[in-house]
Amino acid sequence: MSQSSASHAAGYMSDGVARDPVMDLVRVTCVVVVVIGHLLMIGAAIIPGRGLVVGRTLLETTWIGPVSWIAQIMPVFFVVGGFAGIGAWRRLETSGGRAADFIRSRILRLARPAIPLFVAVALGILVMHLTGVDPVSIRFICLGISSPLWFLAAYAFVQAMLPGLATFHTRAPWRTIAVLAAAAAICDIMRFATGIEALALLDMTFVWLFAQQLGFWIADGWFQARSRGTVAAIGAGAYLLLAGLVGIGYPGNMLDNLYPPNFAIVALALGQTSLLVLAHPALARLMTLRTTRFVVAALGSRLMTIYLWHLPVLALVIGLVLLTPLPAPAAGSAAWWLTRPAILLATVCALAVISLLFGRLERPPPTHEHHTPDWAAGLAAGCMVIPPFAVMVYGFDVMVAASGALMLTAAVMLLSPLPTRSRARGPTAVTP
Repeated sequence: MSQSSASHAAGYMSDGVARDPVMDLVRVTCVVVVVIGHLLMIGAAIIPGRGLVVGRTLLETTWIGPVSWIAQIMPVFFVVGGFAGIGAWRRLETSGGRAADFIRSRILRLARPAIPLFVAVALGILVMHLTGVDPVSIRFICLGISSPLWFLAAYAFVQAMLPGLATFHTRAPWRTIAVLAAAAAICDIMRFATGIEALALLDMTFVWLFAQQLGFWIADGWFQARSRGTVAAIGAGAYLLLAGLVGIGYPGNMLDNLYPPNFAIVALALGQTSLLVLAHPALARLMTLRTTRFVVAALGSRLMTIYLWHLPVLALVIGLVLLTPLPAPAAGSAAWWLTRPAILLATVCALAVISLLFGRLERPPPTHEHHTPDWAAGLAAGCMVIPPFAVMVYGFDVMVAASGALMLTAAVMLLSPLPTRSRARGPTAVTP
């Protein structure tokens, strides 16, 4: 390894604990791409005799397939999550923290912003039923706003598994990532051979754990220690593998491979990781600009709130427009495309207000003197994963939303420090 390569790797992450502002930029960019993509994907109109008709505009275009090989950014989001997560875990471990303490911090930062959403959805669905909105329309609306919530279940799961996978990575990095890739491939083979779609739930674990593991490899400087030609060859090989998978029957549109995930996402994650490493120097220069740092900091501090609320807010904006006498152009028409900037502006303004209200829930949870019990961390992780998983299986209705809000609240309470009693009277006083 050359001295210049070593210096580049050291600048990326020193001893596995330094932050990388480029990764913050990538995280923010990923969420912005998701928000804009959903804005362009969803179109709705009230058609006489048919009621509310929701169209998925982007999926009906011919050009979205090739574009999705780059623009489907969820794999790289999990890669960046692995990079940031292993850095946080190593810092915590160095200071004497335990796996349960890491899980506590991760679950709280996911559960707290999700509680208001589940409460709002439960109340919104109840109001729609009470005001006589067509149940079919309610089902369409709930289906639309629930589609991003699979991320909560998957991301909470892989982050809860991170300390253990980090240990495996330290002891046997090649074996660990190979096992995860092989498990994802085996799940696909069994699923396609048997027709049992439930096997896709196993893929949700192996595929996203694989993507997270790639973040560990970036954090350790493995990619940075390779020449740019080698990294480009790895990326080209990953995309050739992806093309081969499409050739044998996998969907060419990566949006169709995302939910449930399959082995095509494994190849896409490796390809996007290579592109990220190659783009890192240019992105690092971009992060030296004060404006870029300001935008990344402003959005990054409320990123989960923006992600969770962008579709409910978009649905609300579209619904309000449909209630006005303004014409509703057919989804995908020239007139529909011309209305997108106005819809985007209204959605962004509403998201700004909501982020001001709930963005503070994303602040790092306060630490406490005592370690989190293992049982509390495990139970809280289950309470975090189950609500979005229930949405995936049963859809969003009043009971799922209300019970989800209760379970998320339980997760937060399990991980919150017990209030210390003030000094009591007499010799039985308890020292806080």
